[in-house]
This record gives sequence, C-alpha cells and structure tokens, in this order.
Amino acid sequence: MLSVLLLSLMMGQQMTPVPGQYVNCSLSSVELTACGQLSTNGCCAKGCIRNALGRCVTEQCTGSWDGWLRRPLTMSCYFHWFLLIFAGLITTLMSTVIILNLIFELRLYLEKRRMRRYLRFSPSNSPSSSIV
Repeated sequence: MLSVLLLSLMMGQQMTPVPGQYVNCSLSSVELTACGQLSTNGCCAKGCIRNALGRCVTEQCTGSWDGWLRRPLTMSCYFHWFLLIFAGLITTLMSTVIILNLIFELRLYLEKRRMRRYLRFSPSNSPSSSIV
C-alpha cells in the first residue's frame, strides 16, 4: 500500500509543473506557449525561446554573425553554429591541402622540364666519341 502511495505521489509531481522546477516540454500533455505570449511553465513552441521576462520570443540565433553570442539560446542554435564553424574549418583544411598539392606538382613539373632542357654533356653520348 505504501509503494502505491509513493508511486502515485511521484507520478503526480511529474505531471503537475511546479514554478521554478524543470518541466519536460517534450511530453504531449504539457501545453506549449506560442511565440509572443507569456509562458507559465517555461515551455515555448519550437523555434521560440523564453526571454528574461518570461515571454516566448522567436529565436534569431542565425539572423546575424554574432547571434550565437546572445542569451538565452537553445541547444539547436549552438549545434547549428558548431556545424557551420566545423564545416568552415574542414573546407579551409581541404583547400589548403589541394593548394599545397598543386604547388608540389607544379614544382615537380618545372624541375623535370629543367632537367630535360639542360642535359649534361658527356663524351660517351656524343657522336664524335666513337670516331676516336
């Protein structure tokens, strides 16, 4: 009997949000507040965040280059900027490797061309050496 009472008490605490405590906004029973409205439980609709006044406002972390520095932000905003910065680093790294490879191939081609152009003179390869 005590375990049933304890279980119902735990379930009751999870279902009713208490101000100042964490609320699982992904549950279908939790009411989401649309953008522009005040939220009592802290759950805003997707694409919205709760500002300091408790109002759900549209998240604009990708609207400018320094949008990810503003508060408050969601994890999706940080992940978006992480992907952009990581893609930029990978693109820079690959471009550097391609440019260095082109420089190496050009240097190798010019060196081979120079070696073909300036052959060393040796008496054994000349036609006049067989006469003597």
